[in-house]
Amino acid sequence: MGKQERLIAQITQLIAVLDKKEQQEIFDNLFKSKGIPISAFKSDLSGLEIIVRYLKDTEKMAFKEIAILLNRKLPTIYTTYRISQKKWKNKLDITDNSHVIPTNIFGNRKHSILESIVAYMHDTERLQFKEISKLIGRKYPTIVTVYNRYKKK
Repeated sequence: MGKQERLIAQITQLIAVLDKKEQQEIFDNLFKSKGIPISAFKSDLSGLEIIVRYLKDTEKMAFKEIAILLNRKLPTIYTTYRISQKKWKNKLDITDNSHVIPTNIFGNRKHSILESIVAYMHDTERLQFKEISKLIGRKYPTIVTVYNRYKKK
């Protein structure tokens, strides 16, 4: 057995001792995709513009990588970035990372960007609609409507 196989066997034994919740936390942390701090979503840009701008400017990702991650066409990503630069000259506010929205939730084109954010925060983070409303700077009725639309799809 090689060095890598022994290491994997040891890690597997250590993880097997933990309960299911602890195991899930470890896997979530190991395989956590990049995330966007919640404060970024308070800007006057659209959801897609915020995500593309964050991934390009902060994470230094290539347009092609962003397109693949978000399940969008390359020209769409490039155009979205250029428009966001014209609309918003400042950098995104990424100071509040009390909640980080994983970028892998945006690859499902069945749901809008806002639907994905609200559903993630409500279902996974277990936040109330009122809290979500404050965190992303949208009105409470909008959050409720968006979540209900998400559930219907």
